[in-house]
Amino acid sequence: MFKGKVVAFALMLLLATSAFAGDVDDCLSNAGVSCVGMKVAICPAGDFEFIRNGCGGSADYIWIEARDASNLPIPGIPWTDYWLNACVGNQLCLCASPVAADSLTGANGRTTFSGRIAGGGCSLSGGIWWAIQGKVIKDKPCPNPNPLCLNVVIKGPDLNGPGGLPDCANQVNDLIPFGASYNKAFPNVAFNPCCDYNDDNACNLSDFALFGQHYQHKCF
Repeated sequence: MFKGKVVAFALMLLLATSAFAGDVDDCLSNAGVSCVGMKVAICPAGDFEFIRNGCGGSADYIWIEARDASNLPIPGIPWTDYWLNACVGNQLCLCASPVAADSLTGANGRTTFSGRIAGGGCSLSGGIWWAIQGKVIKDKPCPNPNPLCLNVVIKGPDLNGPGGLPDCANQVNDLIPFGASYNKAFPNVAFNPCCDYNDDNACNLSDFALFGQHYQHKCF
């Protein structure tokens, strides 16, 4: 009897989500960051830094507001119907489900992201773009073909896969760029900020310890 109620509830949730989730307008939808200077360390296993700690606090987040072509909010969009990537080049490697929202979009079409990101690579400048249900949120004013780039720095141990690009696996070849930057600090030209996971402007033993915690991690 209990099992039947669980199945019925799951079906009701699925139907409700399908009924409310409309067609996203990539120009009228919007996104933003709760704080200035957000930096998030990521790992392919999705077990590094939380977005909520990205500005040094404990309640930071990225927000998204989904709207349709009539500029009406779209409630009920599922937690996993989102994608992100670097606005510049192939700096990031993302796992199949790199991020999940904190909740379904509410009546105002909004949800937030305060959890972790599953992936590798390093994006120090240019920001990141966000997509809802496959549609990349566009910069304003509308119409604009360019993606809306949020000012977020992403870094992680996975830096050196095939062709020197991240491959969503933290392994021995990633020690090469880390080793070149080890015991270097800003403004030394050999210092690589992509290897500074605790944001103290130095690549040292504490960063090596963090590298070790995520060694051989890869996407599930």
